[in-house]
Amino acid sequence: MSPPNRCEKPSLWSAELRRAVGSTLCQNEAGRGGLAAFRFIRCGGFVGAVLCSQALGQFGPSVTCTGASSPASVYASGMAEPLADISIRCAVDLPHLVATEFDIGVEVAVALNTRVANRVGFGSVADIADAVLVVNGNDCDGPAEQGSTFGTCGAPNRSVQDPQYGRRSAVNSVVWSNVTLPFRVQPSSTPVAEIRIRGMRGDASQLRIAPGGNAASPPITASIALRSPSGVALRNGVLRVGQPLPGLGVSLRAEAPASACLAADRGQATVHLREGFARAFRTQVSESTAGSAAAATRFALDFEDIPEDMTVSVPPALSCYQPAYEEVVGETADALTIGLVRGHDASGRGGTASAGSGSSEPTAAVTLNGNRGQAVYEVLAHDPSQVEDCHIPVRFETESGSISRARAKVSAGFAPRGVSEPTTSIGALARFAQPNALTQLEVDLAACGTALLFPFVSNQGGFDTGVVITHGSLRAPADQSEAQGGACDLNYYGTNAEGQDVLLLQHSTNLEPGQQLVFTLSGGNPVQNILGTPQYQGYLVAECGYPDARGYAFISDGFGGIADLGMGYIAPVIPLDRRGRRLALPEGSR
Repeated sequence: MSPPNRCEKPSLWSAELRRAVGSTLCQNEAGRGGLAAFRFIRCGGFVGAVLCSQALGQFGPSVTCTGASSPASVYASGMAEPLADISIRCAVDLPHLVATEFDIGVEVAVALNTRVANRVGFGSVADIADAVLVVNGNDCDGPAEQGSTFGTCGAPNRSVQDPQYGRRSAVNSVVWSNVTLPFRVQPSSTPVAEIRIRGMRGDASQLRIAPGGNAASPPITASIALRSPSGVALRNGVLRVGQPLPGLGVSLRAEAPASACLAADRGQATVHLREGFARAFRTQVSESTAGSAAAATRFALDFEDIPEDMTVSVPPALSCYQPAYEEVVGETADALTIGLVRGHDASGRGGTASAGSGSSEPTAAVTLNGNRGQAVYEVLAHDPSQVEDCHIPVRFETESGSISRARAKVSAGFAPRGVSEPTTSIGALARFAQPNALTQLEVDLAACGTALLFPFVSNQGGFDTGVVITHGSLRAPADQSEAQGGACDLNYYGTNAEGQDVLLLQHSTNLEPGQQLVFTLSGGNPVQNILGTPQYQGYLVAECGYPDARGYAFISDGFGGIADLGMGYIAPVIPLDRRGRRLALPEGSR
């Protein structure tokens, strides 16, 4: 519904006045489309019309608009972050008008310093986006896809245009065309019209300058442009609408096995997740307005390079109560509860989160595809007044007992991840960038290993060294159920024939109790996965994943022939504590 024609006497307006204003002043309903400088002027009676024409002819209108916004805190890794509303207040300087009412037509454009991530497809044209422009607070649930549309969506003020969807005119900009701004002039008052732009979304992940984003990431800015034949002036046209912050802090720690060698429980690591800023963690919310995402915060834990015969398990639900701090009881100070999501896709979307009060026992196995796996958690409850965190235990186990140490890569970040071209789907909004790096994590499955030191080995000057490592855990048949096999990691520290430093690590095949690893420096032993190291000289540390390993080395100039010189020695055992760490040798033992 369009307001009626507001000029009763078009003959009152002279050609000179029309040229001074810059466009036709009096238009009927059919002429409301287009960017006319003034859409209509309402003058009360003959005397009012004369006063209006004199004032406009002498001074002409001056429209000045001022932009304002308060930046929103957004996730630095977020690809579709909701930005702060933009307010544009336009005032007209017409001091000599007594009583009049008029419109001006403008085009509003907003360009971000990153990608616009709004959904599209909200009108007859594919690029109509769900960022909405509202004039003078006249809002409703069904915005129009074009400007100068009146009274079609139940907006209360039928003389002010309906809210209007924008067009995504470029990868980083949205445009609202044919916007009608109404002004009413009263004695001793300045005519004012206000624009509010809500629902814009931007890709904050494009601005990350450090892994995971940090507080130094540049803000998301919006550059506003107003176009009108009347020459609208704009102040404060570049606004900060979002400040990327690290919404999630991640740290990893390997835990010692809870009991001694060969115990049923194996290695454990802890993934520590910390809320980056207030309200960074959120529970499920309802979609009440266009552009809001009905999604709770999710975390994805990624595992890579998991050894064969290894299982990884995590808690199905977890109440993240923290220890008492500064005489505040953890149970009353932290309400964060998370549940494991089952049935999600590779991006972390979909599926259903486990409910419950949580459990400290990791009973849910992570599905592994080859040597990779992923666990996704969703926030079930939290305290928005607290900056919260959670310690997630991760259990590494193996049934064969042939692996004593797990070296895996672990990362954590928000989910779902990845981005596609925006669509009308709500799910397309809550997407996050992949963490920048995976952290190497080494977990001891049990302190069952033995470290052997070979203080001198050589394959230079005509000499060669033979090495034998024996798995000495062979027991009586009744005890074989507890026998543990394992491999040996050979750490080489020395130089080659040119005097260049050599740092080399080799992994042997698995040894069962009673078996031996035998090789020479010159030829190695390819059958047991050991390659030769010609012209090497230095020392060797063998870390074997089983107890009771013993080693012997023999150095000779006569391998394959008659030796002129030769010597052998037993490799000393490097003491390890229950966590597999080297202990200091007692005094006098060196």
